[in-house]
Amino acid sequence: MGCEETTRLLSQYIDDVLSLPVRATVDAHLDRCPVCRADVAELRSLSRSLGNMARQSPPPDLASAINDALLIESAAQRQSPKPTFRQLVTLWLEPRLMPYGVGSLASVILFVSMFAGFRPHFIAIHEAARQNNAAFVQASRGYDLNQPVTPEDFSATRAPFAEQSPSLNPDGALAVLTSSYIQPRADVYQDADDMIVVADVFSNGTAALADVVQAPRNRRMLAEFELALRESTAFVPASLDRRPDTMRVVFTMQKVDVRGTDF
Repeated sequence: MGCEETTRLLSQYIDDVLSLPVRATVDAHLDRCPVCRADVAELRSLSRSLGNMARQSPPPDLASAINDALLIESAAQRQSPKPTFRQLVTLWLEPRLMPYGVGSLASVILFVSMFAGFRPHFIAIHEAARQNNAAFVQASRGYDLNQPVTPEDFSATRAPFAEQSPSLNPDGALAVLTSSYIQPRADVYQDADDMIVVADVFSNGTAALADVVQAPRNRRMLAEFELALRESTAFVPASLDRRPDTMRVVFTMQKVDVRGTDF
């Protein structure tokens, strides 16, 4: 038997509750192991110390005090009125339903508070949706092909996108320039070309060239673009698009070579 197994049996060994074969095996180990013998001596010293401790005796009037308390409680219960069926049901339901009731009330209060906090945002979303619906209704009336397109009508058709990109002024020089790039002219040959520029668009619809990201091969194309910005108002006012007063946009222009005229 090793030290680990012997250590687990030392308490029973001191209390003399081991069987004879097991006790003999422990004795054989203790004869050759000084460490386990020291543990046995320490346990025996501890046991003797516990046995020599004075035992606390209860107060002499403890039993009479307990009996008096029981008599008082019994008399109080006999004198108290018998609870009604409703009171019994209430006593049974209260500890079971109270946590759920408090939780439900807290959930209702939290929901009402959140709804009150988000109410201004709901109103703003509703107003924006109403305005967009009004713009769609206005745009769905269609155009009169015999009448020119007004800035108001053109911006109304772009209502879902106008906040991110301003609407061209159909009467402006820039709209005329961009449409001329895709109009076929049999007598004039134009090479296809494109450019990417950055423009600042102001609240009144005027714009100014801010940067050139990709210059065209034909520099005249860029000069025509700058001239169109200066000649007239290039975009509709910000109030028609419901966009910020001033915004910076990336403008891509492509000059398309259309050789055929039979369409």
